Amino acid sequence: MNQLYNIIVKQLIIGYIGAFLLLIYYKIKGRKITYEQILDEIDPKSGIKKYYYKAFYLGVGFLILIVLAISTLAGVNPKLYDPNE
Repeated sequence: MNQLYNIIVKQLIIGYIGAFLLLIYYKIKGRKITYEQILDEIDPKSGIKKYYYKAFYLGVGFLILIVLAISTLAGVNPKLYDPNE
């Protein structure tokens, strides 16, 4: 179970989706940052990873929006969009 958690949460949400969206955000703002810095940079004051929670919550939010959009377009969520009307 722990291995499944590591694969799903750490790799998929944080490593791929959240970190990539955070990288795009910082590149648009003009900040020079790399993908490796987002995944590995440690804050010297607190000792935790600097962008870990930002990437995690950005990834979770993006996945929630994708699931909501797919379910709405598929007709599973008729309160938002009903293709039969």
